Amino acid sequence: MSNGIRVVTERIPYGRSVSIGVWVQCGSVCETQQNNGIAHFMEHMFFKGTQRRTAREIAYSLESLGGSLNASTGKELSVYTALVLDEYMPQAVDVLFDIVQNPLFADADIAREKKVVLTEINHAREDPEEMALDYLYMNLFPEHPLGYLIYGTDKNVKKFTRQNLVDFHQQFYRPERMIIAAAGQVDHGNFVAEIEKRFAPGLARDYHQVPHESPNAWPAGIPTAKYVQDSSQQAHLCTGFRIFSYADPRRYPLVLLDMLFGGGMSSWLFQNIREKYGFAYSLYSFVDLMAQTGVFGTYMACDARRTAAALELLQQEFTRLRRKGISQHELDIVKKQAHGHIILGLEGSSRRMHKIAEAEIYHAEHVMPEEVARRVERVTTTQISELVEAFMDPAQQVTTVVAPQ
Repeated sequence: MSNGIRVVTERIPYGRSVSIGVWVQCGSVCETQQNNGIAHFMEHMFFKGTQRRTAREIAYSLESLGGSLNASTGKELSVYTALVLDEYMPQAVDVLFDIVQNPLFADADIAREKKVVLTEINHAREDPEEMALDYLYMNLFPEHPLGYLIYGTDKNVKKFTRQNLVDFHQQFYRPERMIIAAAGQVDHGNFVAEIEKRFAPGLARDYHQVPHESPNAWPAGIPTAKYVQDSSQQAHLCTGFRIFSYADPRRYPLVLLDMLFGGGMSSWLFQNIREKYGFAYSLYSFVDLMAQTGVFGTYMACDARRTAAALELLQQEFTRLRRKGISQHELDIVKKQAHGHIILGLEGSSRRMHKIAEAEIYHAEHVMPEEVARRVERVTTTQISELVEAFMDPAQQVTTVVAPQ
């Protein structure tokens, strides 16, 4: 649009639902050490009242229609979503744009919400799995905002003022930083018309873009870091490697590698660490792709007395992956699994909305689910071996351990 907003929709001919998202290119990566946590705090404040609606009216606005309203803050994005019947699409758009454009940031609400966020921070500290993952990112991206905690620090939250919020809102909640996505029973022209009613026309301007250097230019991560969590009865182990960005075509072999290595009960990690040795109850691998970088990681919880042995078993799996790779038989099996996950996972309007928004944000090609499945089917064992060789160097592996004293 003329003011810089990008609008992307996908019509799903079956069903009555419409999933809508206001995606803002603003997360903890846009912060400094002094205001770390403000993007997440602002997400909370958007639901505390606008110039047109009280907090109670916001809460009832879509639920009274059988719909839902939600939000989340991440490393690079803040997302405000609604799920409604197609006939209530205009009301959902109106509520989303009202909370994003017209927050009150009342002093009394700020003081009250600080208590809520501080409680949330304390709760996160009591969750050793979340702590282990947070510390993993801190050590993968030292001295960089991608390593900041999304919810910030107690000290920062306590000192946030209304003016801090107003300034951050004006700087980052600009139309040209926004992608509006919808999927489901939605007509593109009608959807755009509803957005145009609520945003005054104007020209886009250049906005502050936090620079992302190549991961190789950042300081090396800490190879192994240990943290104490006395309330935990288990050790929580995370490993990770910095990899490529969202738009990289190598994400297709990565999907298969993730699924084979730690994606379910038939994965290497589950079969060889849990089933064979009984060392861990919860374990998985994960992928997080961002604008200029990404993470391939693992998580495992085990008896604290078996920490060293569990880590050794994990390293054996990585060594096996690097030295032997995967067989054609294993690849064929995991392709069938992936095909089902891709098609079933993208049948709902909410997941489809997320997918088209992420592709637009990260300048990736818009690919329909059937084509995604075809590209995954064409992946070879050689491509996966090349992926492992390029990014899973033991010297670049970061490990974090959260365990009792």
